[in-house]
Amino acid sequence: MKRSLLFAVTAIAAIIVVAAVFLLQAFRPSPVGLHGSLFVSDAGQSHGGFEYNAEWNATLTVEDSTGNLKFVLDVGLGDALMKHEYRITDFVKEPSKIRMMVEGQALVLLWIDNDAIWNRMYDKYYIASWGSDAPPEEMRGTISPKIFPGLADHYYVELRLR
Repeated sequence: MKRSLLFAVTAIAAIIVVAAVFLLQAFRPSPVGLHGSLFVSDAGQSHGGFEYNAEWNATLTVEDSTGNLKFVLDVGLGDALMKHEYRITDFVKEPSKIRMMVEGQALVLLWIDNDAIWNRMYDKYYIASWGSDAPPEEMRGTISPKIFPGLADHYYVELRLR
């Protein structure tokens, strides 16, 4: 009698543990991986450039609400970035925008269905852009060149991810 009771208790405990592990995995957010580019121009706006334009491949990996944003130079007149990997915290992805902190500074990318700035090249991307001389239609989301050491304060910066 004691053996069958011990077996039953052990079986029930095993079932509870398996169910708990399954539920924890089912409700854990899946990792997020986004790719795109970071474009920079010393003109302070999207088109133009007096001495410096560059573009980096961008990779964002996030699990739960923390992760990393990495850049690898793709094309440009040298690599102005002094840092190529950034810590991400407070990451939230919604259909219309992505919010996160990059090294403690706010960054907000907006979902863009039709990208008029680049003749639809970046349709259906999350984009944040800012430049000291950019017209209002080129200001999207929240971003600053100050987030990225090596970039001058007046540079146009545009981060595109999907």
